[in-house]
Amino acid sequence: MKDLIAFSKKVIKGSGFLYFLNFFTQFLMVLVSVFASFLTKVLVDALRQNFGSIDPITRLVLHMLTLGRGEDYLYQHMYVLPFAMLLTAFVMVAVSIARMLIRFYTSARINKKMQLILFKQLESQPYSYYKQAKAGDLIQICTRDCDVMRRFLIMDMNQLSYTLYVVILCMSILGLISYKLMLVSAAVFPLLFVYSFFLIKEVRRRYRATDDSEAKMTDKISENLAAVRVIKAYNAENYEISDFEKRLKEYEEKFIHWRMLSSFFYASSDIFIFASRSIAIAYAVYLAFTGEITAGTVAISFTFVNMMVWPLRQSATGLSNLGQTLASSDRIHKLLLSPIEEIDVGEEPEIKGEVVFDHVSFAYPDRPDELILDDISFKVPSGSTIAIMGKTGSGKSTLSQLLTRLYEPTSGTIYIDGVPLNKVKKSYLRKKVVPVLQDPFLFSKTISENIKMAKVDATDEEMKKAAHNAAVDEAISSFDKGYETPVGEKGVTLSGGQKQRVAIARTILTGAPVLLFDDSLSAVDAETDLSIRSHLKRMKTPHTTFLITHRVNSAKDADMILVLEKGKVAEIGTHKELLAIPGLYQRIASIQSDMGFPSDTLEKGGN
Repeated sequence: MKDLIAFSKKVIKGSGFLYFLNFFTQFLMVLVSVFASFLTKVLVDALRQNFGSIDPITRLVLHMLTLGRGEDYLYQHMYVLPFAMLLTAFVMVAVSIARMLIRFYTSARINKKMQLILFKQLESQPYSYYKQAKAGDLIQICTRDCDVMRRFLIMDMNQLSYTLYVVILCMSILGLISYKLMLVSAAVFPLLFVYSFFLIKEVRRRYRATDDSEAKMTDKISENLAAVRVIKAYNAENYEISDFEKRLKEYEEKFIHWRMLSSFFYASSDIFIFASRSIAIAYAVYLAFTGEITAGTVAISFTFVNMMVWPLRQSATGLSNLGQTLASSDRIHKLLLSPIEEIDVGEEPEIKGEVVFDHVSFAYPDRPDELILDDISFKVPSGSTIAIMGKTGSGKSTLSQLLTRLYEPTSGTIYIDGVPLNKVKKSYLRKKVVPVLQDPFLFSKTISENIKMAKVDATDEEMKKAAHNAAVDEAISSFDKGYETPVGEKGVTLSGGQKQRVAIARTILTGAPVLLFDDSLSAVDAETDLSIRSHLKRMKTPHTTFLITHRVNSAKDADMILVLEKGKVAEIGTHKELLAIPGLYQRIASIQSDMGFPSDTLEKGGN
């Protein structure tokens, strides 16, 4: 419950006036409704010309209707009552329209605030968070759980407040007319809330299980959409459908299990509702026969009990939804408690591109005893190119992740231009050290929009120059719409090589002093590979280049080649130096030479 209250305060902040105005109009609506209902009592007693012992509320209403002239004036001018009822109806309609408009506007504002808070929290999570979290769970939190919270804060809270206002006003008026009738009318209500309290916990548990099961389905859909090409390639459609059907069946069972209890709770609460109404009406009739109350009081007691019964019935549903809301708030609060990545803390030194690894070791947090990098030391002068090679799993990509501070070294220190990397502000560092990944991601925008994401204020000339250096300008120009060609979802309208070159152009446009190519030339042919590397060398702005690759052809022109094996530096030197030394690099060069990719010449048309 504390989590729910804390998150509700955060969401309502900034819309507090609207939120409480919503409750105020709700109160006005109830007040007008009660007043309209009370006019029934006045009408019945006026027709019988018997107000009995006039209570304070009846006296106040008579004073308003007759402008202080008393009940005798009302007996002679009965037309006042229909006009009063008609005027009250118009006021009720006006207040109802205002209430609905304010509610809808408040709902939209709160939903916007809620979604923004959660999206900001997701965007602020460190890279390691996404290695553990499931996409389905995160989507579920930002959609279903968010909607449950919104409905509770707007619909259920409105219903609960409406019920509270009705019960307080009706009971107060009944108390002033006949305290005995009030006590009897309210006798059953506490039992309803005690009954609800014991069921909420179980409803919450069952809904959480249902919500988790739905998250698994969402995760499955998300995974299949991302891997549709693999599924088609391996003819795995039937397997995936069968697996999804199992998850659907699990969700169906848990949904029915939850809804059965909710339905039972909703239906069984009618016992308390109808019992309360029957007892109250029977007792009111008895008091009328004894002459303790008037016929008008019997009428208003019947009206008031009906006014309270149905909101109380709806509130029972609201209390049932509270269990569902508490489960959703638990999941939301868990996300909000996740520590965010501090990207704006640290120094902003001038970065030219000198990088030093000083006895750096690294192990992933979930596998602390398994070193991915083990005592790595080397120095890359500013403006030079270093190629990093090694077998799959040797730690090449991990090294680039450390350079952008997606992870921090387990031990040792990385320096950039003499400053320890962990003292450099992450947001600043990631503008100066920019990677191009092996599997580049393109957004569903035009080619120009994808390239300019790196520098939104770049001119078309700068953009085209970056595309030229990435050897993709000619391919783009061949499209009917040129740079305004939509790339589709994840860049599906482009080939693998074109996507990589567009991503390279995006990186080049940043003008960053340190560029990381994480096997990002793997989808281009040897000629294009050479063209890109040649253009990079001729760029006016000097930059340090880290080239992670499996190709000897791509690495051979680098100023330094670092060969990793099982997380350690196996060899380091130039292409000629490493070819002369028996070792892993020499074996790789020999294998690629046998496959038709000689290490000392460039064979066009490869790959």
